[in-house]
Amino acid sequence: MKRSYLLLLLFLAPLYCAERSVRVEERVFPGLHQMDGHWAALLAASDGKVYSGLAYHGGDGHLVYYDSKTDRVVDVGNLTELSGESQLRRGPQSKIHAKFGEGTDGRIYFGTHAGWWWDYARYATKEGYPGAHWMAFDPKTGRVEDFGLGVPNQGVNTGAYDPLFNRIYGLTHPQGHFVYYDVATRKAVNKGRINNWESICRTLGIDDEGKVYGTFGEGQIFQYDPRTDLIADLAARVPIRPKGISLGRDYNKSETAWRTVVWDAKTRQFYGVDESATILFSYSPRTGEVRRMGQLAIPGFEDRRDIPYATLTLTLGRDRKLYYGASGREFDYGGSSGLATAHLITYDLDSGKTEDLGGMVLSDGRRVFGTNAADTGPDGAIYMVGAVEVREQAGKPVEAGGKIGGAWYRLALLIYRPR
Repeated sequence: MKRSYLLLLLFLAPLYCAERSVRVEERVFPGLHQMDGHWAALLAASDGKVYSGLAYHGGDGHLVYYDSKTDRVVDVGNLTELSGESQLRRGPQSKIHAKFGEGTDGRIYFGTHAGWWWDYARYATKEGYPGAHWMAFDPKTGRVEDFGLGVPNQGVNTGAYDPLFNRIYGLTHPQGHFVYYDVATRKAVNKGRINNWESICRTLGIDDEGKVYGTFGEGQIFQYDPRTDLIADLAARVPIRPKGISLGRDYNKSETAWRTVVWDAKTRQFYGVDESATILFSYSPRTGEVRRMGQLAIPGFEDRRDIPYATLTLTLGRDRKLYYGASGREFDYGGSSGLATAHLITYDLDSGKTEDLGGMVLSDGRRVFGTNAADTGPDGAIYMVGAVEVREQAGKPVEAGGKIGGAWYRLALLIYRPR
């Protein structure tokens, strides 16, 4: 009898693991169901507002925020209008594709990005994309200040803001230039190309001294020092898996850089994941040491060649745990390779324990298909933005941004509250 019971448990264990789920809250973006993508642009600010940059390929992206104190979502406006380009009849400002930053003045700083590039046929022509704008949103007035065109004919698809030097940094697409905007002097600077177009580093890290870090080449780390205005190639390298033909993945996708990093003020080092296999690592700018810490993959994917491409969903919680949104299939919104439920995985920095909390589902059982941004609020809540399932209702139009594997999805702000 005991043996039969044990065999039954062994048989049911994989089924239990497959069905394990974690419930997250959902806040939709009213009137913006057509928004079809979101990458990195998420900030849980000190005043309780959570800022998001919603993408719309071929149209106007939107800046929105969620007020956690009033439980209300506010649409600040469409990016093409905010940049004064609605009448240009050129490529729209379709995205905020990089991280926001909060200044000591309370303003929220960011740069804009393009959507469709028409296969680059009209790149740098007058019909093409005008270029990225540097901007700041003031929560006190509710108004956006446009600092103007910062990067002609290129978008900012990677970025970060440093309050110490009051600068917005970015990497451009498609030419991979390192750029920044100095808010105090109102000066836009282009330091030239640092990445190839198909392997632009997707996250810039800034330490507590205002130095900026990213990756290039085969996992190499570079550093920009604002005191000298120089970029240096460092000896440190990110642990990456050798590039190969990845099943279900666009071969042009980079697999040789870090995907995202977060700064930890306590240990004064970065924690991040690589693009190819979600290898978790730490990097100390002081010592130059890079340490491999594990792998933030859904259990069963760890050593497989078809592990989904790493997401940008990484944040450090108030509980000293890293929270990571892992994809169950290659996830890129409407360009996803198939349908799967995204998982929420944690890594405890104190104990070194990795835990898969399960597939993310909403209160009514609808699934989260994927996420690509995360941040931690002042109250410890974990915020993410991603694609949630939309179910058809008889007699009603479907309000969705598109389909993933035959299922409708729309963007939503997701909230997980650690115990």
